[in-house]
Amino acid sequence: MDQDEHRWRFLAQSVTGASHAAAELPCQDSHAVAVVGEGDAAALVACVADGAGSAPHSDQGSAIACESLLASAQRHYAEAGSFAELDEPTVVAWVAEARQNVARRAEELACDPRDLATTICAAVVGPERAVFFQLGDGAMVVSRQGVHGVVFWPQSGEYANTTNFLTADKFEQKLEFAVAPGRIEELALMTDGLERLALQFDARTPHLPFFAPLFKAIVSDQDEETLAADLATFLRSPAIESRSHDDKTLVLATRN
Repeated sequence: MDQDEHRWRFLAQSVTGASHAAAELPCQDSHAVAVVGEGDAAALVACVADGAGSAPHSDQGSAIACESLLASAQRHYAEAGSFAELDEPTVVAWVAEARQNVARRAEELACDPRDLATTICAAVVGPERAVFFQLGDGAMVVSRQGVHGVVFWPQSGEYANTTNFLTADKFEQKLEFAVAPGRIEELALMTDGLERLALQFDARTPHLPFFAPLFKAIVSDQDEETLAADLATFLRSPAIESRSHDDKTLVLATRN
């Protein structure tokens, strides 16, 4: 959760799903969230990543991807002083650098980069402009003036029950990018372990009863540690696990 002077408050957790816990596998999801910059130009930068279940080192791939994208955003702000001119070619360069960092780790592990395969969902939300990009499944939900929507619908791959990954060839052709002018008031990012609970697939809209109590909790008077523990407990609860045995990541953010 962020400090009040930046006006952003956020909460984020990644938890191991029941299927991975039973197999004694690590959580293959990762996240990174930070407020970048200060004052009127400050922006929330958030990323979630879901390592491929079939990739033996995807937990490392997802962590490297999130860390790399956040570092790229921080470097961009340090050089440009804001995200006002952030564009698609710059984002593609960020993603390419994340791929290179994943490939470098694969060399260290003496394996194929596909063994670190991961999706990415990322947002850079400034005062009056937001940039979103995504490769693979998972989803981002935003609220503006009380209206909620899904930025990109979760991507499907070439075959059933597959998606697109950062390590795939020609990633630029599958990377989705969007700029949203205006002020975003609430933001959620999630990996695919929560899609069936948080999204209405028939209408392609957010399932608001899922989000409303979560966003309300962020602005409560509870301390950071309590809220973080409560979110982890919620994501591991029987009500959630009965619907999804996969790893689950959820980032929630609001601002005044």
